[in-house]
Amino acid sequence: MEKLLAKKGIEFLSYTDEEGSQISYAFTNNMLKQGIIVVLSEWQYDPEEEDEESEELEETVDISADEQDWEEEDGDAAPEALFETTVSVISTKGGISHEFGIYADDRAIVPPIYLYRVILDLVEIITGNDADSLPEVLESVSTTVSSSEDYADDPETRNQMNIMIKDHLEKAAGLLAER
Repeated sequence: MEKLLAKKGIEFLSYTDEEGSQISYAFTNNMLKQGIIVVLSEWQYDPEEEDEESEELEETVDISADEQDWEEEDGDAAPEALFETTVSVISTKGGISHEFGIYADDRAIVPPIYLYRVILDLVEIITGNDADSLPEVLESVSTTVSSSEDYADDPETRNQMNIMIKDHLEKAAGLLAER
């Protein structure tokens, strides 16, 4: 996908984080200068680890009979691994950070052409709109939207969101510099 996006003037840089997730960034040089990038995250997690975490929660939460494990309900064995692929747009400007959730998929393999098209369309949307209208346009194509402004009453969460987005932008710039 990297070569196809490069033909359209889009950088596509990837790395594997400390948890084993594959993180990729797509952007034009102008987008990066403006503090806007597309983030593709692909990760796999073990449901047994998830079960251990939920056992801790079960100690404090009473689960009704309707919310039993799928294995008990339909006799299927629990999956060996669960997958998640997400595409989002993150941006920061004037101390305000945004994350627009665009795409999420739980299949083990998402067709690369789907991801290519989503990324290409997002870059086109971002570069085809002015900075003032962009948040509204991105919100109209998003399934989830989060802004650091949403946490005005919670400075710690607001700060964490700003740091997370700043870290992604710095990582993308660092990957580009290493190239």
